[in-house]
Amino acid sequence: MSDGVMILLVFALIALLGGGTTALVLLIARRARARKERAYTAETVGTVVRVRPGGVERPTVVYVRYEVDGVSYECHETVKLSSEIIRLGPVPIGQRKRGKIASREGSRVRVAYLPGDPSRAILADNTGLMSE
Repeated sequence: MSDGVMILLVFALIALLGGGTTALVLLIARRARARKERAYTAETVGTVVRVRPGGVERPTVVYVRYEVDGVSYECHETVKLSSEIIRLGPVPIGQRKRGKIASREGSRVRVAYLPGDPSRAILADNTGLMSE
């Protein structure tokens, strides 16, 4: 086998390993979220009490306080995004990304929690894999 073919095979293997690892991580994250969505059947409304702004290197995180049977709890999650195509007439010229949930202090958000353990919760409308 020539050196050129060997180098090509090595780069192909590296690309496949990286892509395979990324796909595996995304699959595991999606299944974990789906499992929580099935188990966390009780629901309440919480209030965003703190926002850790994101940027280029890290996602935005919201901290939400909610109450169940007179007991106060807090959970936090990274804000997931939805993407909308920006068009100039029929020509796509970019994307607009919006958070799936409100990420300002004082905003009200739906919280789904485990009926037997209200301290375990997720933000009900914050679904998806793309983080800010």
